[in-house]
Amino acid sequence: MVSRKLVITSPSGLHARPLSKFVKLAKTFQSEITMVTPKGEISCRSIVGLLGAAVKSGTEVELKAVGPDEEAALPRLAGFLESLDEEPE
Repeated sequence: MVSRKLVITSPSGLHARPLSKFVKLAKTFQSEITMVTPKGEISCRSIVGLLGAAVKSGTEVELKAVGPDEEAALPRLAGFLESLDEEPE
């Protein structure tokens, strides 16, 4: 298992449009990937679960990956979340 903590810096937090892209990316990996939020641990393949967590800007989350491609999955997914603050609204 590998994990990484990061702070969501997107002014909009995690909302539907970027989360749909994030879930699509998570589904390309074989590993089980979860996000630990203040509301609990949620599968990164569940857009409903991630939307329900209502992660706002400034919230610290932890990504966890367990599986055969965990070392490749974690930096890609973390990088995606870290780049959201650069995305024009």
